[in-house]
Amino acid sequence: MKGVITKGFFPSVQRRLAVNLNLSPKVTTIMTGHRNIRSYLLRLKIIGSPECPCKHDIQKVDHLIYQCNMLKNERETLKNSVIKVGDWRASKSELTSRYLKQFIRYINSMDFEKINHSNEQM
Repeated sequence: MKGVITKGFFPSVQRRLAVNLNLSPKVTTIMTGHRNIRSYLLRLKIIGSPECPCKHDIQKVDHLIYQCNMLKNERETLKNSVIKVGDWRASKSELTSRYLKQFIRYINSMDFEKINHSNEQM
């Protein structure tokens, strides 16, 4: 199961190496599914539930990219920039190949403290 999420963004090492990627904690979080993702925190027994505070699904990378209501405005900005040059609901691989600049802007707009706000200690 190691690297499954990252492989969704970069199917091969060559593809990853071909991309000039400035890593930040937020980018690393999304591209690995580690750190501030509730499903990951549950796996480490840091929190008691993987449910996203938006109450619509388990908080995983795909949920944050495509569905989370707490990121609706930020996602709309990404969606509008992608629609200008392609079709929305791009795959994760397309987001990192065809729409990297817009996607990185979207990731960096994520406020994990706000997204994960709940009564549980993180």
